[in-house]
Amino acid sequence: MLPYSRQTIYPEDIDAVVRVLKSDWLTQGPAVHDFETALCQLTGARHAVAVANGTAALYLACRALDLSPADKGITSPMSFAASASCMVLAGAGVDFVDIEADTLCMDPGALRAYCEQKQPPAVVIPIDFAGISARLPEIWKLSRKFGFKVIEDAAHAIGSSYCYDGERFNCGQCAHSDLATFSFHPVKNITCAEGGAVTTNDPELAERVRHLANHGVEKDASRFQTRIPGRIWPYEVQDISFNFRLSDLHAALGKSQLSRLEKFKAKRAGLARIYSERLSALEQAGLLRLPVLPESCDPCLHLFVIRTGPETKITRQELFERLMEKGIRCQVHYWPIHLHPLFRKKYGFKEDDFPVAEEAASHCLSIPLFPQMSKEDAIFVADTLTEILKE
Repeated sequence: MLPYSRQTIYPEDIDAVVRVLKSDWLTQGPAVHDFETALCQLTGARHAVAVANGTAALYLACRALDLSPADKGITSPMSFAASASCMVLAGAGVDFVDIEADTLCMDPGALRAYCEQKQPPAVVIPIDFAGISARLPEIWKLSRKFGFKVIEDAAHAIGSSYCYDGERFNCGQCAHSDLATFSFHPVKNITCAEGGAVTTNDPELAERVRHLANHGVEKDASRFQTRIPGRIWPYEVQDISFNFRLSDLHAALGKSQLSRLEKFKAKRAGLARIYSERLSALEQAGLLRLPVLPESCDPCLHLFVIRTGPETKITRQELFERLMEKGIRCQVHYWPIHLHPLFRKKYGFKEDDFPVAEEAASHCLSIPLFPQMSKEDAIFVADTLTEILKE
């Protein structure tokens, strides 16, 4: 069975992890700092905090902004639930604005309308969908006008960049956001097995994230809130939080993977070209829609999302099942967040609230895309799609 995605592990990755296993530090050691430094070098952000996973990164970014029950956050309905649940877990309410039909990223026009017609949110979390950057400069301009903070959810987009006003910016650079978050799950562009990170250019936000990622513990004696004569223990707990630390094992794997990110990016782009070339006739016939890549964006493609077209004679579910029968496992990214039972029941969301996202979600199918795929694998997937859809 050809999966829709999977990790790509090299002998060098295994060696990096083994070196940590043989060292004195399995956690809270130098490998984490080295990984954070490499992330700063890659993205151009001044600060990076490596954490246990991408959901932890989102939660900590929200916590760093000190959200309250009176606050509301906005994200895209076309994402994994963590993009919304992070705001709820941090103590705020949640709402959504619709997406652009082509890129499946947050629509800045819909965000502007929300801010003009309702109370502006405290925070907005745009998603870099499938590795395609959201329209961050436009969202950033709106944040300056309406006073909200921006957390770029770059879980799909390490290695991606975008051009604005003649200058190129990296996803996660925080040139047009207050913070950004990454995920290093095995299906992402690089993996730590499980891992995540928060980047920012604000030293106070970085320190706040780091503090909350370690139980809310303060170890700097100059910041202690109590003065106890003769105290010998070197810390005090100042906030309620959890242990969201990344281990040195995971960090070593992540840093090793980063050294091959450009290679992974090129391989993903090559596979995507095969798909686009061999499936273009189906798109012209109205049997499917191919992903739209904006000229301003240089994506490290995390997903290759096709959509069934107006002339498709079978349902998306039937197409999924037929591909499975041929040994091709696909995935749906995503069923809209607002239609999951939690968000329906707790917040009253319903069908037709965000019609562009719902329309896209009913037709989307992510077909296999990962560096270990061969050219022949991609041709097999494309030809199988052609065979099924032309029947």
